[in-house]
Amino acid sequence: MDNIDGIIFFSLLLLLFCSIALESQYLGAISLIFSFLVIFKLLFKEKTYKIKFLLYEKIYFIFFLFVVVSLFASSLFALSLHGFIKTFIYVLFFYSASIFFSDPKNKNKILPLILFVSILASYESFVAIIQNYRGVDEISGWQDMSRINPEEVISRAYGTLKPYNPNLLAGYLLCALSSFIYLIFYYLKNYKKRVALIFFALFLINLIAIILTGCRGAYLGFALFFPILFFALIYYIHKTFGSIKNIKKRYKNIFLAFVIGVMSFIIIHPALLKRIESIFAFRADSSISFRLNVYEACVRMFLDNPILGIGVGNQNFREIYGLYMKTGFDALGSYCVFLELGVESGIFALISFILFLITLIKYCFYVCKNDDNVNQKILAFSVILLIASTMGHGLFDTVWFRPQVQFLFWTMIALLKSIDYKNLPIK
Repeated sequence: MDNIDGIIFFSLLLLLFCSIALESQYLGAISLIFSFLVIFKLLFKEKTYKIKFLLYEKIYFIFFLFVVVSLFASSLFALSLHGFIKTFIYVLFFYSASIFFSDPKNKNKILPLILFVSILASYESFVAIIQNYRGVDEISGWQDMSRINPEEVISRAYGTLKPYNPNLLAGYLLCALSSFIYLIFYYLKNYKKRVALIFFALFLINLIAIILTGCRGAYLGFALFFPILFFALIYYIHKTFGSIKNIKKRYKNIFLAFVIGVMSFIIIHPALLKRIESIFAFRADSSISFRLNVYEACVRMFLDNPILGIGVGNQNFREIYGLYMKTGFDALGSYCVFLELGVESGIFALISFILFLITLIKYCFYVCKNDDNVNQKILAFSVILLIASTMGHGLFDTVWFRPQVQFLFWTMIALLKSIDYKNLPIK
């Protein structure tokens, strides 16, 4: 029992490590071991701290209750139960991780955890870059070849995550992107500029790898990630230095070099330019046209089952989706996180999930604005970036439901429970 926290933390690191190579069922098993150990500690070790569930955690539990009701209301209970078990494992993991990081003794594990996440993401980024420049064969139809020249075909990297899918890799790397921001700000705050520069370089490599996946949903995730990041930087500069003019010229040059470098990287790769242009092709692009057909069918599914949904899981989804789909446009999901939640569990589950996100973001903003602890501010801001980027991606894809992304996402959210909110008037 004296070493229980170390054992639990090791199981968490093992789960994140195995996420880059193992199949879903093994990740679920390791997650259950982690949750069991946390519950074991909760039951049998004397607590020296009080566990308090914040408002966003209570709202997420309400969301889960609606999922339970949807399960028992499903016309295909057995298939829905399979999907529900996955959801239950994710929910159990989230609350277990939150309880674990509620212990003040585990606050010193935040930095090693985020460092570990950055190492895993960097490894996947290097693999993706190597795959792109070596060239990899598409395992399935990942790009519309009918309207582009051979030299404009992007070799979409997919890393080592299973099942192999460039969109899954992009979702995973996008989820890890905020960890680099945390480390950059953390080491700058501690006046370790060289270390911060190393993580800035890794951030750029991670960014390049996401671009090389060719995942257009991830590109749209950037559209939320970077405006929030730049707005926060401008706000901090004005608050600290009074004006951007007072910033040292070399820092301005670094920022300018970053912007020029990213733009140049895209411009010199015609395949990437073509891929970005295809976002606005709509029906002219087969992939987007396919998604539009799926959206149309899923909206009709939702309107026919608005209160309790059809039940949880892609097996259940496929059976019922067949009654609504256009011929030749089969799908495993709705390709939109929010539409998926509405279709599977109904309007009340969807509303409660949106309220969970809003409450969570408001909590993070409040910490950023009112907390005197800079480390806690950096953590809260990193979570804001995490939510913005992953949900931006989730508007046009559902890889967020994959265990590799889920476990990383909920781990980062659970870190918020390490914040000392006693001095913050938060209910």
